[in-house]
Amino acid sequence: MIEGEVQRFLVGCALAALNLLYAREVVIRAKVPPGWVRLMLFLPCLASHVYYPANNFDPLKETMASAVSFTNFGWWTNFKLMGLAFGRGQLVGKVGSPLMFLAAGALPIKEEGRGPKHGSGRRTRSASAAEAKVARDLSPSATLARACCRIPVLCTVIYAAPRLQVGSFALNLCYSFGLYAVLGFIFDIAGLVSSTVFSITLSPHFDKPFLSTSATNFWAKRWNLVAGTLLREVIYEPIIEGSMTALPSKGSKSRNPPKPSTARRLAATTACFLASGLAHEIIMWYMCGAREFGWEWTAFFTAQAPLCALEWFIKRQTRLRFPTPLAIVVFLTVQLTIAKFLFFPPVVRQGLDQRVINDVKRILGLP
Repeated sequence: MIEGEVQRFLVGCALAALNLLYAREVVIRAKVPPGWVRLMLFLPCLASHVYYPANNFDPLKETMASAVSFTNFGWWTNFKLMGLAFGRGQLVGKVGSPLMFLAAGALPIKEEGRGPKHGSGRRTRSASAAEAKVARDLSPSATLARACCRIPVLCTVIYAAPRLQVGSFALNLCYSFGLYAVLGFIFDIAGLVSSTVFSITLSPHFDKPFLSTSATNFWAKRWNLVAGTLLREVIYEPIIEGSMTALPSKGSKSRNPPKPSTARRLAATTACFLASGLAHEIIMWYMCGAREFGWEWTAFFTAQAPLCALEWFIKRQTRLRFPTPLAIVVFLTVQLTIAKFLFFPPVVRQGLDQRVINDVKRILGLP
């Protein structure tokens, strides 16, 4: 049964490769400029990335294969193509090399240098040491070791979850670690392929998310930076710049628009979380056999925008600062409380948690 899933997943990879090569031809050979016309030419690719996994996997029986295929191709690869349609994102710099273009488009990876820049830009000894540490952490051997370490975490979650009370803080925290381990394993394997086969320089996909001190710190710098970078490129930057198409390259006077207002930043942040919520809602609907559209996941992610705005207001208007350990505890408590009412109820109601556990057992060969 697993062999059939692998074969169908590989067919999905081949379909994505053909679509990406077609998109590359539209950019290079046809020389269609960035804009809505290019997006219209990409529409068949976008549609097929959603149609294929939705009609070739059974999410009720092949939970993990369905989720990975639908999320990676239907969301992440499609967002990369949407970015390319408007001259944005990591695919723009890869059109010259077909293999690099395919790897960057089909694999769930975050390249080095993608995302917001922080700091003054001056290199210090501590900054250089931090960069060296990141390079060591992203080496093939470290990535492989990290991927192997996810398996004991998953086994612990599988053992502990049935013994915890449904809806309890402990169970929700256990599921959070399980989600972190699953996504981390997927990103580690993709990163291993990217770095060893294609020599793509990567940035961390996670950065110790359970040490987050605020919602802004969690979503912008620590949790699933693959999705975060794509949302920034496709949603946030166009709103901030006031243009769907990327502005001219550096050196042009129109490259540096006026500093965006607070209202524009808030609108861009809200749009990112809303888009993320809708994407997760569609995934939930698909994973539950078109039976679940409760909008709770949309509400969970959309609620992060006013939370980030409140944190910004408190930080700017008051001198209230929590010590780091206390800030971590406060953040986790707030997030798990929101998740208790909005994120986990549809998961438990539709039995998605138990289906994921059973499927992980099946894949790992556990009884």
